Amino acid sequence: MNTFNRWMTIFGDLPPIRQILLLLGLGCVLASGLAGLFFKLGGYDSLGKTIILTSVIVLVVGGPLGAVLVALNYRLKLMAHALDTAFRKDGMTGLSTRHEFYLRVEDTILRNNPAISAGAVLYIDADHFKSVNDRFGHAAGDDVLQEIGSLIGKRLGRRDVGARFGGEEFAVFLADADYGKAAWVAHAILQDVRGISRRIGREELSVTVSIGVSFHQPGQSLEQLVNAADTCLYRAKNQGRDRIIYEMAA
Repeated sequence: MNTFNRWMTIFGDLPPIRQILLLLGLGCVLASGLAGLFFKLGGYDSLGKTIILTSVIVLVVGGPLGAVLVALNYRLKLMAHALDTAFRKDGMTGLSTRHEFYLRVEDTILRNNPAISAGAVLYIDADHFKSVNDRFGHAAGDDVLQEIGSLIGKRLGRRDVGARFGGEEFAVFLADADYGKAAWVAHAILQDVRGISRRIGREELSVTVSIGVSFHQPGQSLEQLVNAADTCLYRAKNQGRDRIIYEMAA
């Protein structure tokens, strides 16, 4: 199987025109060889033998070539699946990517009753994250990001969406959330993150987040909603970090 996979890799790296010529050439060689063998054995002296010869040639030639094409198609499907997963899921945290976040939340807003709010957005940023990488190394920074992603994921409902926007920035959309639900989730995440250093065995590490919360208004676009949460996050940073600022308090 390893040998077959190696040859399939070599074949797959060839330009398409060479792949086609190689398959046609292989098919011609096999078909001609079988036809010549049957001719020498007297395989053309009756209709029945000719039909058998044709069937054998099809099976012997078409079988390997078909296997090659099926294997290539399977590899393409695996690659397409891997690319789709990478496009939709953040490899470090398992949360959605920014692109997937916008796709899913925009769809939710579109399907929502336009006369009422679709929910709330939490914009989350790890405080002083650069100093974590500088003082404790990128491995520790990765551990922190993975833990934040895990904690966010545990607070999501069936219709909620959590995403890593890049670096140490995260976003959460809480479907149909009012102030009470958004405040509860935001405070839970804030408290959970404070305990990360204990969970990863680095007591000397201080991990906190700042959170900006905005609430969807009828007719408001997702971009406007996210920008409002980002503005609140900016205020939380300026007011000392490790806190939550709500749009309604602006």
